[in-house]
Amino acid sequence: METPAHADEAVLGDLELTRALAVQMACLGTLGLFVAAAGLSALYQSVTSHPVSLRFAPGVGWWTSALDVLVVLCLGVVFVVPHEWLHGLAIRYYGGEPRYGVGVAHFVLPYAYATTDHEFTRDQFVVVLLTPLVVLTAVGVPAMLALDWGWLVVPLAANAAGAVADVWMALTLLGFPATVRLVDHADGVRIVGRERDRPRRLSVTAAVWDALAGAAVAAVALLLCTAVVGPLALDALGVASLTVGTPGTLTHLFTYTATADEISLSAGPGVLSLGAAVGVAYALVRSYRRR
Repeated sequence: METPAHADEAVLGDLELTRALAVQMACLGTLGLFVAAAGLSALYQSVTSHPVSLRFAPGVGWWTSALDVLVVLCLGVVFVVPHEWLHGLAIRYYGGEPRYGVGVAHFVLPYAYATTDHEFTRDQFVVVLLTPLVVLTAVGVPAMLALDWGWLVVPLAANAAGAVADVWMALTLLGFPATVRLVDHADGVRIVGRERDRPRRLSVTAAVWDALAGAAVAAVALLLCTAVVGPLALDALGVASLTVGTPGTLTHLFTYTATADEISLSAGPGVLSLGAAVGVAYALVRSYRRR
């Protein structure tokens, strides 16, 4: 364990992935993937005047759709290599020697990491954390638009979603003064500084994270309930059609329709609206408990 270098220094915190935090990040990453993909797709269509196409195989047989799905999955995973390489590049820039690995946090959140024994200042480590998100987005978005490569929406959205843990750490570290020192390890980050460097109990960055995490968990849970539990329960009750909220508005939660041939279910923006409301309430409760 890293020990303070001076007598008046102490370990101010260990930022590690607890089970609750892993669930929050998994939900926030899932929701972030769809939000980022929708935003990038809208940008692509507004510039190129045609929608993103994720069809890669010629439509010549039953296997076409399966091959398209396989390619999309590969595109969604391949971002991990340049993402971690850029973490390592930033680590080398500040004098460290990166080591790489993969793991699964609490059987909930799969992740890859680049770590080192090198010691960083707060601002240096924030740069290390955010380099992959900033660089890949700054390079990938112009390339997508200039070369008309709509398929880049998938790895770019996956990269944004995969940076959730990096953004959480950056937001948390910005609550500490720039004088603290940080040591990275495979399980998290150790923060060392003087006792007066401890952050205030009430923090804007902590409140922002709580709001985003609460909204993501609520939205993902609601989507799972409406997509899985909802149809089964409504079918068992003999309900043929049900709409919650007003279609075309932010109150539209979902619409369910069952016929002799099929069952259809569509979710509306009310899922995000309700999730946002829950997130704000969760942030307020957490802030009150900290105080």
